[in-house]
Amino acid sequence: MPLSILAFFSPNRGNRTILCGFLVLAAYTFHAPPAQADYTSGYKAYQAGNYEMARAQWRVAAQEDDPRAQYALGLLYYRGLAGPQDYRQAADWFALAARSNHANAIYYLGLMYFNGWGLRYDQFRATEFFKRALHANGNNTDAAFLIGEQYFHGRGAEQNYVEAAHYYRIAAEKGMHAAQFMLGAMLERGWGIEQDYADAYYWLRRSALGPRPLPPGVELEMDPATAITNLEPKLRLEEIRRVDKRLQELAVP
Repeated sequence: MPLSILAFFSPNRGNRTILCGFLVLAAYTFHAPPAQADYTSGYKAYQAGNYEMARAQWRVAAQEDDPRAQYALGLLYYRGLAGPQDYRQAADWFALAARSNHANAIYYLGLMYFNGWGLRYDQFRATEFFKRALHANGNNTDAAFLIGEQYFHGRGAEQNYVEAAHYYRIAAEKGMHAAQFMLGAMLERGWGIEQDYADAYYWLRRSALGPRPLPPGVELEMDPATAITNLEPKLRLEEIRRVDKRLQELAVP
């Protein structure tokens, strides 16, 4: 509070009550958080494209240990939406949210270790966080796929095709086309799973039904059309028809 304001009230003993009341009001005015500063207010600002306001609202909520706001702040810095991209600050906010077992924050920490963004490059830590993320949210297909990749390549985990196939299947069964392609390829070759041309054909066909986006930092050459064409001669006609039926049943609501 400016000293001139204090000086105006201090000489007169009779004004002490007024002065005390003013000080209380001033303390509230200058130090209270913005009205309704919370996660929801920040989200509304974010939806409106006002990222600066979203950051201000979320910061207040994050400092009050709201993991949703901590995660949201991490995303703002990760994506560079409210200023320059800052992986270091993103990692700090994700780490705070992860202490409350925020599934997406845990996943992003894994990505940052996986790529060396804002955190030291550490594939073993990445695998650890991907597993934690999948445990916190069993529908995180990217986390399941990345664990499969780690086991498949022996990167951040001892190479293990059985484990790779297991995690690819988790993601494949939840509709991730890249995981469906990898599962199909492993079934065709019998890597970590019993060889089964018909099942391989089914998963390769499913992988061709939609786009195959990959998590950041993953490179994978996928050509389902060629893989399907090369596999078809190994199947009997009735096997192909059974796969056709399985695929038709997927489209039934």
